[in-house]
Amino acid sequence: MNGRGRYTAQAPNTDRAANALRNILELERKLEFTDRAVTGGLDKFIERSTASMPWLRDIEPLRGTNYAALQPGQRHRWASAVMGRLRGAATPVPDSPPATKKPTPRKAPKKTASRAHVVYTLDTPLEDLKFIHKATRPKLAQLDVTNLRDMIRLFPNRHVDYSQVTKIYEVLFGEQMTVAGRVVRSETAKIGPPPGAAKILINDGTGVLEATFFRQAYLANRFKRGDIVAFSGDIREFNGRAQMQNPEYDQLPASAAQSQSGSDDLQLTHAGNLLPVYPSTDGLVQRSIRTATRKSLDNGLALLDEYLTDDLKQRHSFTNLIEAVESMHYPDSADQQFQARRRLAFDELFMYQLAALKKKSEWRHRKNGIVIDSLKGKPVVDAFLDSLDFDLTIDQSESLASFLEDMATGIPMGRLLQGEVGSGKTVVALSALLATNTSGHQGALMAPTEVLAEQHFLSIANQLKAESLLGEPKDAVRHASLPGSGNRRITMVLLIGSLQGSIKKRIQQMIAEGEADLIIGTHALLQEQVAFAKLGLAVVDEQHRFGVEQRGALTQREPRPHLLAMSATPIPRTLALTVYGDLDITTLKILPKGRKPITTMLANNTVTENNAYELIRTEVAKGRQAFVVCPLIEPSDVIEAASALEEFERLSMGEFKDLTVGLLHGRMKLPEKQEVMDKVRKREIDVLVATPVIEVGVDIPNATVMMIMSAQRFGLAQLHQLRGRIGRGEDASYCVLMTNSKGETANERIEVVLNSNDGFKLAEEDLRIRGPGDYMGTRQSGWDDLKVATIDDVDLLQIARREASDLMADGTLDSLNANPVFAKELERVTSNHFTEFS
Repeated sequence: MNGRGRYTAQAPNTDRAANALRNILELERKLEFTDRAVTGGLDKFIERSTASMPWLRDIEPLRGTNYAALQPGQRHRWASAVMGRLRGAATPVPDSPPATKKPTPRKAPKKTASRAHVVYTLDTPLEDLKFIHKATRPKLAQLDVTNLRDMIRLFPNRHVDYSQVTKIYEVLFGEQMTVAGRVVRSETAKIGPPPGAAKILINDGTGVLEATFFRQAYLANRFKRGDIVAFSGDIREFNGRAQMQNPEYDQLPASAAQSQSGSDDLQLTHAGNLLPVYPSTDGLVQRSIRTATRKSLDNGLALLDEYLTDDLKQRHSFTNLIEAVESMHYPDSADQQFQARRRLAFDELFMYQLAALKKKSEWRHRKNGIVIDSLKGKPVVDAFLDSLDFDLTIDQSESLASFLEDMATGIPMGRLLQGEVGSGKTVVALSALLATNTSGHQGALMAPTEVLAEQHFLSIANQLKAESLLGEPKDAVRHASLPGSGNRRITMVLLIGSLQGSIKKRIQQMIAEGEADLIIGTHALLQEQVAFAKLGLAVVDEQHRFGVEQRGALTQREPRPHLLAMSATPIPRTLALTVYGDLDITTLKILPKGRKPITTMLANNTVTENNAYELIRTEVAKGRQAFVVCPLIEPSDVIEAASALEEFERLSMGEFKDLTVGLLHGRMKLPEKQEVMDKVRKREIDVLVATPVIEVGVDIPNATVMMIMSAQRFGLAQLHQLRGRIGRGEDASYCVLMTNSKGETANERIEVVLNSNDGFKLAEEDLRIRGPGDYMGTRQSGWDDLKVATIDDVDLLQIARREASDLMADGTLDSLNANPVFAKELERVTSNHFTEFS
């Protein structure tokens, strides 16, 4: 093999094909299973390898299909199973785990004691673990290790199997690999920092490799000519020779290798257990970590208490806890490591689910809720809906009915409303807020930014036909008549951080004294000086853009208000079952009648850009309107992206000089924004150049073109949300993505948007591309708290959800508390606030 995964034309023998496949799969893993490890795709290699490895296509989930058709998560599972087979283990298939082979009985680790008879517990602080070298402890602390429990759970990133090494002539430059051979030369060199370096040259019969150990000149005396050693690290090229710098190393016994008859080709026959490779930090070498973890296991394994029942373990073929932890570090085989990881990943997900369900149970059993009288609210809600120029979908009607029913029970409601862009989440939430107002309680709507809060304020004021109130700040206070309520009026206010001090103080006074009925704002609503007189319902829009503490502060009130969280776009199932596991999820899948699919196109050169401008001119000539969205308000010296001010001037004077072009951005004052949007609604503006301020609260059925400038600067969800601002009328609509990006991830996002209008599918792709931490925001994704489970463990997650639901089927904590060991472990885990809402 050579280059980036290219393979030779001749049919390889079994060993060579297996080695090549092993290298390819390792490269594919680094490339996140994007089918780029082999030129032309991995299917070609699989096809050419069927003679020597006919079982490749029989391993799930590849059976009956091809590699290119699999999703990255499925490719990952197939590759893991293949690697297990290549290592000589039974093929591990996550979808249908192999029967658990009874492990060789391990001797229970003995509790070791120092001469001072130190007694350790799992909570013994790191600085008191005397069996770890005192110079190593502060370095381990940099890996977030605080006690003995953390040391035991400092799991390896990977394992090196020294019985499965790459021949030196087959190494790939730039890749991480393991090689083994006989030392042919060992010497010191005066290079690098004092005391110099050791240079070790090895030969495995197929080629030579030089390992350079900077600042470790003493190793030249440790490695003797003829010794058998194994090196693991990044392969480099130096003077036409394969080289490693400061690789991991192991000296192997002479019995670990043999030479083939008539050849110097070295064959390793035994190299002990798989060697763990741990996460590290500056100055902390693998040998020090291995020594520390081995001693931690010897002292701590016996302290672990099994908390899963025998029935549950037998039902899903889970191994015992102590064996699983030991095998995560030092497995005897790839299958044993697979089974260990499967058990511990389930444990994390199971605890996650129980934490969420426990919170929901505790929430529902509180008697400090607020009763929203649905009989009073229904006439108002019905009259409001009758005033709209459209009918609710079945989804919307059923969702609203369930919200009103929940709020009438007196048990604090906790719901998440998700749905496709344009499915009408806001009107459902507004209806619930009006019902709350009718019952004499306040309703609050929080948006993540001031710009979005202002848009909500303007949009709702327009829907309720609200007017300024004499003597009150006209930009932040409006008065509206509740539909069908006998001329009852409500006061809606806007509270954001940028308001003048005097206005802000007046708004806070109105909220505290109960004069304000409908409060719209940002996190400013959560400040201590904002006191609600009688908050009944809190609606959190775009909940993933709020911090956990901010949301918690809103709900930690007595009596506790009802909570309705809204997601701008659909939420991936894995996050729905984890981060939002304590909320009841309501989904709007049906779009309003008359919606037509939006045609999305790419404009990335002069010809396609000119075609896009012509499309807008053509649509305007038919009496329709268009949006042009830019990521920036004004040009930036740091970020190369289109700005609204610059594009407004360019388009007004150039491409659209014969059209009426408007401008809207977040720095404009509220009356200016309202004036612009009124002109758009009255069709006095043909083309509106704007920032993403229009991504919420803008409903212009006559708009048929959305042109997104510098589209590579937007996230996948935001691109889909902007696209959803059009296609709301009966005319065909078009979304144009203007981009000149050469970035791989940005182009992948663009490609996904071009190929799908399905928000649920896009949400899954966005999560795959960005990962849960970036998708949700690192502090609240929850997945950052997990050490073993990953977002690909969908099957385990479903098992965990089912088992947790069964355990709490009666809606109480009785079954949990019946197992004290388990209850104690759950309490320890949940003290770290796994789930999102408190």
